[in-house]
Parts: sequence; C-alpha cells; structure tokens
Amino acid sequence: MVELHPSTYLQAAAWVPDDDPERPWEDAADLAADWIWGRSEVEGIAPLLVTNTFQNGVGIGCLDEIARRGGQATPQGKQRFDRGPVLAYVPDERTLKFALDLARGYSLAVVETVSFPLAEWAAGAGAINLLDGSTSTSSIPDDVKADLDHAVFFGGNNGWTGPHEKQHARTHLGRHVKSGRLAPEQAASYVMSQGVSDRGAKRLRLLLEKLA
Repeated sequence: MVELHPSTYLQAAAWVPDDDPERPWEDAADLAADWIWGRSEVEGIAPLLVTNTFQNGVGIGCLDEIARRGGQATPQGKQRFDRGPVLAYVPDERTLKFALDLARGYSLAVVETVSFPLAEWAAGAGAINLLDGSTSTSSIPDDVKADLDHAVFFGGNNGWTGPHEKQHARTHLGRHVKSGRLAPEQAASYVMSQGVSDRGAKRLRLLLEKLA
C-alpha cells in the first residue's frame, strides 16, 4: 500500500518556483511536465493538466501534450475527470485546491506564479523544488507556525467564517503580521498544505491583510 502525505493525501509533490523574471514559462513548464510524466509511469495513469482557464498555457508544447493525452480541467469546466497525477500550471487558490482534489492519492506538480506564492504550501506538502532537487522547507519561524497550526485547529475547518474563528486568528496571528514575521500570503499558502479549503485560505489572507 502506498503511503500518502498526511495532509495533502498525495504520493509525491513537486513545484517550480517563480523566482526568476527572466525564466521562460516554457522552461518552467518543461521541468514540471518531465517530473509528472515520470510519476505517471509509476502510477499507471496519464497526467491531467489543470489551469485557471482553458486559455492558460496554450501554445506551450509540453502542456499541450498533457492536455491532448490526459485531458485539461479548470474549476469552471463541466467535464468530470477521474483522479490521477496532475500538473497545475500557475494556479490561484481555487485552482490549487481543485488540482489537489483531482490528484488525491496520486502526485501533483505545480508551476508557481508570483501572484500566488507557493513556498509555504510546498514546504507543508514536502514538495521537491524542481530547480535544484531540494525538498522545500518553511521560512516561517517555529513559534509563528505553532500559532498558525493553532489557528487552523480552531478555525480551519470552517474556513474562518464565524466571528469567534476570525477573532482567534486576529489575536494569535495579528502580532506576527504586524511585526513582519508572517506575510498574509504565507499564511494562506501554508494552511492549504494543512487541508484548509481555497475559500478558507483566501478568507484568512484577506483578514490578515487588514492587519498588516
């Protein structure tokens, strides 16, 4: 029986950071595609391409091939796909959650865009950095992460919809945001690696942005 990650329920995860504005998108996509095809061979299923819209990634050869052989899905699409290995290309919160659901029990590769930083998700998911082969680690201090974990335990299941959950997050995380030790987008990225929904992660990010 294959052992899955305890919070993402993936066999394996990898990502390509968007850390170089000069890097062609084709190069980043090629790295992710090579890795997910390797996982596809292990898992016995052709990979699926997941994008924010059907226009994202059009004209990038390796992504076109995945879409042709395994299919392409977006959160807005009506076609239903079986679970399997997934390449998520420059996702936002909603699309990443969609990709995680489709990849559950299999593997996920993600190409990051700076508009939705993924470093803390990658660290929480134990994702491989495909630029250097390293396993991603968190840059959030341990005491801040402990407060984040407490906030997830208290309000993550409800996605911080209730007033008590929101106030708990403000109380436990607000001082870290104000001191510059925790960025709102870091918090959103991290909590998604802990199983929080895309809506919950976005709600937490917006709540913390008001405290920055």
